[in-house]
Amino acid sequence: MGLLSPCSGHAGAHNVHHMQQQPTSFSDPNVIGDQAHLKEHMQGEVNTDKPMTPEEMEFHYFRLHDTNNDSLLDGLELLKALSHMMPPMDFQPHEINGKTAVEVESMRNQRTKEMMVNYVQIIDTVLQLDDRDQNGYLSYPEYSLARRRDAQKMKEMQEKLLRDAEAAKKEMLNKQNQAYNSGL
Repeated sequence: MGLLSPCSGHAGAHNVHHMQQQPTSFSDPNVIGDQAHLKEHMQGEVNTDKPMTPEEMEFHYFRLHDTNNDSLLDGLELLKALSHMMPPMDFQPHEINGKTAVEVESMRNQRTKEMMVNYVQIIDTVLQLDDRDQNGYLSYPEYSLARRRDAQKMKEMQEKLLRDAEAAKKEMLNKQNQAYNSGL
C-alpha cells in the first residue's frame, strides 16, 4: 500500500475486505457494523468473545481511531482511519501489463496522490458537517450524531430505491399486459 494504515501488517486478506465494501463516509454504518472486523482490531482490549451491541461497536470503532486517547478525532486520526478503510486499489494485471517498474511506481504514486485528495475532501466535509462546535476535532457525541444521520439517510435511500423498483416493475407489467391485451 502507498499509505500506511494502522494495520499495514495485515495487508493481504485485510485489503480484500476493504475492497469489497467501500464506505460512503467516515461514519458509514456498513463499516461500523462489521463486528468481525472491529473485533480483529480490538483483540486484547475488549472481550471479543461476547456479541457487541451496535452502540458498543460504535464506541469501540471511535476509540480504535482515537490514537492519542484524547477522546477527540483530529484530521490525522481521520486520515489514518480513511486510509485504512479505503486503501488505494491494487492494479489489475491489464493496467500494468507491459509497463516498466518505474512506470508502475509512477502510476502508484499518482493513484496515492488522487486518494490523498479524496481523503482531504472527505475530512474537510466531515469536519464541516459534523464538527458542531467548530473546534477542528470530532468528539464522540458529534461522531455518534453523524453516524445516526448517515444511517437514517441510508435507510431512506434504500426505501426510495425499493419504491422506485416496485413502481418500475408495475409499469413494466402494465405495458406487457397492454401489449398482450391489444394483440387479442
